Amino acid sequence: MSEATTDRSALTEEEREIFDTIDIEEPWNLLEEFAELNRLSGTEDERRAAEYMTGRLDALGVEHQRFDPELYISQPHDATIRTINKTFEPGIVKTVGFSASTTVQAEVEYVGTASSDLVDDGVEGPREPFAELDDLEGRIALVDGGSFSIGATTVLEEKGAGGVIAIHEHRREPHDGIATPVWGGAPPYDERERIPDVPIANVTKHDGGILRDWAESEEGLELELSTELTTDWMACPIVEARIEGKADPDNDDFLLLHGHYDSWYVGITDNATGDAGMLELARVFNEHADKLKRDIRICWWPAHSTGRYAGSTWYTDEHAVEIAERCVAQVNMDSPGAKDSAEYTDMSCWTPEAHGLVTDTIDDVAGIPSAEQFPPRAGDYSFDNIGVTGFFMLGSNIPKEIRDERGYHPVGGCGGNSDAWHVSTDTLDKAGKDELLRDIRIYAVSILRVLNAELLPFDHTRYADRLIDVVEEYDEVAGDAFDFGPTIDELAELREAIESFRERAEAGDIPPSVANNAITELSRTLTRLYLVEDGQFEQDPATSRDPVPRYDPAHEFARLDGDERRFLEVQMKRAQNDTVHELRQARRRLP
Repeated sequence: MSEATTDRSALTEEEREIFDTIDIEEPWNLLEEFAELNRLSGTEDERRAAEYMTGRLDALGVEHQRFDPELYISQPHDATIRTINKTFEPGIVKTVGFSASTTVQAEVEYVGTASSDLVDDGVEGPREPFAELDDLEGRIALVDGGSFSIGATTVLEEKGAGGVIAIHEHRREPHDGIATPVWGGAPPYDERERIPDVPIANVTKHDGGILRDWAESEEGLELELSTELTTDWMACPIVEARIEGKADPDNDDFLLLHGHYDSWYVGITDNATGDAGMLELARVFNEHADKLKRDIRICWWPAHSTGRYAGSTWYTDEHAVEIAERCVAQVNMDSPGAKDSAEYTDMSCWTPEAHGLVTDTIDDVAGIPSAEQFPPRAGDYSFDNIGVTGFFMLGSNIPKEIRDERGYHPVGGCGGNSDAWHVSTDTLDKAGKDELLRDIRIYAVSILRVLNAELLPFDHTRYADRLIDVVEEYDEVAGDAFDFGPTIDELAELREAIESFRERAEAGDIPPSVANNAITELSRTLTRLYLVEDGQFEQDPATSRDPVPRYDPAHEFARLDGDERRFLEVQMKRAQNDTVHELRQARRRLP
């Protein structure tokens, strides 16, 4: 790891004090404890992990509570493949959460590449998986996708597949994962059919290559696929710490810091390092509560891996109105401190208005590279539909040149270490003390700059500029078929109004409390436009998205004609009416 350089002159006295208070002892003690716990949700080891954290919060004097909601989760147990017309001894075979638990015997058809939609934690691929594929008529689909794809499996099931086998890039063991596109595990009643109804298994690259050769041979391949899972409602602990900012007791706004503590296997860099970092930040911010102007909540989630973010979704549903009214930002701490991580370029992300805050903090605290990434529909960003400003999802990353030298393939966590992400080797040696300490300090300073800001440090002129760029791209894609000019014009007017508002707020012409309420309301409008389609208190599915997803269907104009093209015009017209109205209302609400 390259030596990090801190510009202490760029830190305030309070920031330097908190920076210096952060220590590696408490976090590393947690890692050593969690290194013995396979924290699959719904298990005794998960409960032991929750008890460890509440015990430490007690010892540290941090106010906290534990919830034990019943969450709808799916625990994978076993998967087997038995070839009927060939002799085959496969290596490790795994099923995935929310696969059907059953046995099927059928002919195998190789259907091509599956990296088509959101995979676990943000890996993406082509827009339309298997668009030209014929009816599979009960055959088992063999998919060469590198990682498990939710969208691809949905399409294969719709085309009649009786089962799915995904070929992973990992040569020793396939990555664990989850199949459902339902955010939060438990679907609304009217979306219950979205849970997969076919058995799904993952195999290694080596085994997948053999199966593919046989499936494409003249003789073909027939096999029996068996999967065993437990999918049910299970009590899963959520731990929440609350630290009241005592520097301004009348201000009850809060920042939510959060991350999951369940894991595949012992999951040290996914996400024991995040759990350790949050525990240390709870200790430090609690010790300095008298200097905080806003409150901070710190939540440890279960059922990230087996419930499609069911823990954070439950919390969002239970606290939706107060999150909408009082939460100024949500900060996800997932996979920090991976050994040899030295950048924030590939894996971390934020909503556009937080860009300056995040990149300035990384520069000031560590002096390492950073780059903005569009937030995928992943992590525990269960607050997107509400419209909460978000920064960080994953932590720092191992530089690409090092990953390439080591032969790592792309993954959605663990700093990019594919020998750790969602496999049994995500052990204590995958974490680095120096890297974790640096990342905790980056989180601490960025959070403190929100908690103690006179005016919330979010640049919504930049957000408007980003949205204008995106909608102009849609306008170009649509061509003569549709005019997105009204949206672009309204965004330009809103940007001008935001710039004027911010100047007046910084000059003291608008009371800070009034200005901060307006800043938060801008986030609600622009984040919902940028990231989601469904209602404010609903959850978009866990599938890939482009910026301004309500306009994404405009890509279809190029291939449509006749009635279908005109139907899409109707859809886009109504989407634009809704958008223009929302933007106009946001502009009129500015003080």
